[in-house]
Amino acid sequence: MPWRETPGQLERARAERPVVVPAPDGALFGILTPPNPAVPSAGLCAVLFTRPRSHRDRMFVELARELACRGFAAFRFDYHGTGDSGGTSGFLDPNQPYRGDAVAVLRHLRAACGQRRFVLVGSCFDARTALSAFADEAAAIEALAFVAAPCMALDTQVKAHADHKDWRHLLRALRNPENWRGLARAERWRHMTSVFSRVAGRSLAGEGGELPLAPSFMEHFGALARSRARALFLYGIADQEYATFQVAERTLLARLDAATRARFEVVLWPGHVHGFLEVDRQRETLAKLLDWIGALPAARGSGSTAEA
Repeated sequence: MPWRETPGQLERARAERPVVVPAPDGALFGILTPPNPAVPSAGLCAVLFTRPRSHRDRMFVELARELACRGFAAFRFDYHGTGDSGGTSGFLDPNQPYRGDAVAVLRHLRAACGQRRFVLVGSCFDARTALSAFADEAAAIEALAFVAAPCMALDTQVKAHADHKDWRHLLRALRNPENWRGLARAERWRHMTSVFSRVAGRSLAGEGGELPLAPSFMEHFGALARSRARALFLYGIADQEYATFQVAERTLLARLDAATRARFEVVLWPGHVHGFLEVDRQRETLAKLLDWIGALPAARGSGSTAEA
């Protein structure tokens, strides 16, 4: 456990209860953390999308319990084919998000648990799955935290990452001994070949047009834009996924009307956000999510009784 639980968080942990959600691809097992009844209710349920339901270093366990200390309900769950849920596991393609799971969770929380308004949180595949829920449940979603997710098909994401580089970047990379040692792996050779060919091609032919965004991303982003929800887009500038989001910034976000664009916040940090090994960055992400969710207009006035 990467944090020292406060008395308030421990009290919320003891109040948690299991929930089984009927879903098209198998029953989903989750944990509902009820809000602290001693503080003003935020009137919102934060749904945390991740694999497993604890997230990295049990980060979403802490997030759920601290949000509950501040008056939010929180729900974290396993997708079908994962953890304690039923169904069959498979390859996770962000462009084929588990929309059925997302919609089933929101509808069950409404019907069986009395939750009406939701904040969705996810990174990478999980962010794309959370985004997909807008196609069916936009009216119930108040906000989306969309962290370090790709916006293109997998076969164009590497191309987008390569288009983010130039010859100076490649020369610096060639002077790094770690990169040469990495070439012992076949997949690293393929990546380097792709990057060199893209940079060389742009040098000979010019920049050319934008690489295409995934159709599923454009569909679900459109549903988000038509909703009233606020959104946080959080990336590290070194993330491969950020190169794909830049295309969305120059195209989809740039075409939004002023009122819609004002609901969307884009936050860029140095280095990586998408990763498993940087615990300090995970802690920074957790703090940002807590601050952003707590500052939502719909949640203003909620407090926290969690002791430091």
